[in-house]
Amino acid sequence: MISLAFGLVAAACWGIHDFCIRFISQSVPISACMLAVMVFGLLFQTGLLVATGSYASVPADAILPLLGAGIFFAIANCGLYVAFQRGPVWLAAPLVACFSIVSVGIAMIGGATISYGQGAAVLMVLTGVTLIAVLADKMTTQETGKFWTIISALIAAVAFAGTFAFGQTATEMTNGLVSAMIMRIVAICVILTGILALRLPLWPASGAWGILAIMGVLDGIAILSIITAGNYPHPEYAAVTTAIYGLPTIWLASVFLKERINLKQWGGCLIVFIGIGYLAL
Repeated sequence: MISLAFGLVAAACWGIHDFCIRFISQSVPISACMLAVMVFGLLFQTGLLVATGSYASVPADAILPLLGAGIFFAIANCGLYVAFQRGPVWLAAPLVACFSIVSVGIAMIGGATISYGQGAAVLMVLTGVTLIAVLADKMTTQETGKFWTIISALIAAVAFAGTFAFGQTATEMTNGLVSAMIMRIVAICVILTGILALRLPLWPASGAWGILAIMGVLDGIAILSIITAGNYPHPEYAAVTTAIYGLPTIWLASVFLKERINLKQWGGCLIVFIGIGYLAL
């Protein structure tokens, strides 16, 4: 139940965060957006660490998982930002949400026991999210560049699953906040190296700093929630529940970007919450 709660918090934060990506990436280079959000997220997590005094040692066995989590996190964000910049939201959101399928598969490989009922609930969550997205009014969305949207979103999905698997493993050896901070530092180094090597834009326009700071805090809370779930039973459920981040993203797109939501999509919402309700039992 606690893992599910962490997943819901992450879903709400990422839902708003990803809508902001779609909104701001139309006028600001995504390389600059991504780096700024990463740095603001690190500042937020550093302040939280100092305020709570949640210091913890990092054993040698946790170094490789943290490096792996950071590298995967950098790759995931690259795929995520490209997918949401290209859009449309109804296509990018459910594909990125497929990371939860990979997360459950990784948990099963690691020896976690998943009952038939729980497996069915996972499929319900993913089916509901997919229905909400694919039943959008495609006449009001962008129809070009779908191939790279699909590729980028699937790369993000696989990389997010790797991020959570490595991050939760490291959290078992230290704590969630320390793990999330180190993981983010590694990701910043990877992203900054790529930006400098490819000579991509480094600084966003001055008018974008406010929304990028908000995005950084939202991303910091979401990542911390998922990583902290590693301290509780069934951390893979946090990743599964996070798949509903697409609901607030698509709702916001319907309000501010005029992507309409129909009754069939609301039926998808019902399927999602039934699946989550079963997992919570």
